[in-house]
Amino acid sequence: MASRITIRDVAEKAGVSISTVHQALNGKKGVGDETRRRIQEVAGSLGYQPNPMASSLKRKTRHIAVLFPRSAYYKTVWKGTRDYLDQSPNVNIECTEMPFGEGKETENVRNSFFAMLEDHPVDGILITGHSDIFSRADWEEISARKTAVSLIGSDQPMSRRIFCVLPDYEIIGRTMAELLLSRIPPFGSIALCAGNPKWEPHAKVVEGFEAYLNQANAPNRIYRNTSWDKREDSLIDIIRMISQPDVAACCSVLSQSSVLLGRALQETGKAGRIFAVGSDLSPENISFLQNGVFNNLIEKNPYAQGYLGVKSLVEYLMLGRQPESDKVFVGSEVVFRSNITMYETRNYRSLLA
Repeated sequence: MASRITIRDVAEKAGVSISTVHQALNGKKGVGDETRRRIQEVAGSLGYQPNPMASSLKRKTRHIAVLFPRSAYYKTVWKGTRDYLDQSPNVNIECTEMPFGEGKETENVRNSFFAMLEDHPVDGILITGHSDIFSRADWEEISARKTAVSLIGSDQPMSRRIFCVLPDYEIIGRTMAELLLSRIPPFGSIALCAGNPKWEPHAKVVEGFEAYLNQANAPNRIYRNTSWDKREDSLIDIIRMISQPDVAACCSVLSQSSVLLGRALQETGKAGRIFAVGSDLSPENISFLQNGVFNNLIEKNPYAQGYLGVKSLVEYLMLGRQPESDKVFVGSEVVFRSNITMYETRNYRSLLA
């Protein structure tokens, strides 16, 4: 008996991607009229018939909620999430985006989410693992409603999640330490913007940083700053730290403090005089790198976190597909002035997913 014609056969015959065939045959946007007509003709000539089970899944609408901060770092996480949903024509997902800030706004988003739960079922949630938007009782309520949870950025045991995607923070810390030690003498001190010691992402980077220094038997003294916001008093503390005469290098484990560190280097006249490594590709940090304030930035690949996080959730809900692993680490990269244009002028992040 002849094998069944698949969508892959249509894609190969038409010379396009499987995703393009999905879009063309399901009336989705993003395909030109001529390409759509050609794909339909190829599908007809091959006798392609959609999988009845896949068609059934397509008709079944699933509701998911996406809850991320609206900060500069999460702008790229949002893009990864939206790109996956926009490029997945074989699923029928109704997505409610619930961005949040701080304080009262966080409480309002939490209340809005539970009000939505009372209105209709929410099949899945994509959220940051380190967010404190939900209490333990909230997570128990979400679990009781059989709502699947996918986490990005860090883990949250209370969530009973199906999947978690995050950077390997300890490796990032080790990378930062190696970069700094390669450029300073043993008697040079290091100024470390260590972030919030109670937040796992920050604490893990610091843990990796210290582990590398210990492994290398590095005698360098470490000055620490544990702020994690952009307040003016945090800037003053960082200025005081890097103004120590023995400081030969500095780095920050998080985006917000990287911005303050860059400003502090400029205001003290130490920009370009001491080796400096920042975190994440915010507009301010990119400018600091281009202008020689920072020597490197560490990119934590937020696009891939958002893309893979929602992908795992959608496949679980629509296809019943359990992730191969319940925790996945995305790669991070060291960014130089010489390669920053790669991130600015091409759709590079989509390749990382």
